[in-house]
Amino acid sequence: MRKNFKLIMIGILTVSALSVTACGGKANKAETTAESTVESQTATTEESSETAAESTTESAGETSSAAAADIKGSLNGDVYTNDEFNIKFDAKAGGMVMAGSEEFNAMRSMSSDDTLEMYAYDDSYTKIAMFGVLKDNTDIKSYIDENIATIKKDNEGIGENNIKVESSTLKFLGEDAPCLNAQLTSGGVTQYHTQVFIKSGDHVAVIAVNGLDEQSIKDCLAMFTKAK
Repeated sequence: MRKNFKLIMIGILTVSALSVTACGGKANKAETTAESTVESQTATTEESSETAAESTTESAGETSSAAAADIKGSLNGDVYTNDEFNIKFDAKAGGMVMAGSEEFNAMRSMSSDDTLEMYAYDDSYTKIAMFGVLKDNTDIKSYIDENIATIKKDNEGIGENNIKVESSTLKFLGEDAPCLNAQLTSGGVTQYHTQVFIKSGDHVAVIAVNGLDEQSIKDCLAMFTKAK
């Protein structure tokens, strides 16, 4: 199938990448006196303080790395799991293929999109499922409005009457979730596209699926299940 529509590109997820920075610092060194005994005691105190501070910094870094891993999720074969957002996607179970690391990295490089965490597709490339982690505290309404404008602008060549795009809500894993729905028709083929937004605290993620009909969109979204 020819990829006629701009929204098929991964760049539809483009936003600022999530950044997690570890915090930490070393304790202030104690002042020394002219007394050799005091100097020795002070040196010991300094070493202990530095060791403790370094340990704290390392611990903070490890915690931060663990948090980043939870936010970004993990891939095990054809199964993507994200504990932070409590979702799991089994590509093989739904007759789809999970992009391998080389293919996935090439896609991210091509689109300059660091938010993309998962990319799966079927053999005919008519069904696509993506998962991306957006910047913390992303204003979902504004994000949807911007994407609607982008989809319309990037596909204006197919004619306004062939573009239908709107924001709404749908039930996703038992919860009401804001979403964007688009239908683009070109060359007698209609491409359906849906973006679903989920939150976990300040963290925001988007699930994007493409298909040739509404049922394929529903089937793709149904492949996302709760991780726990």
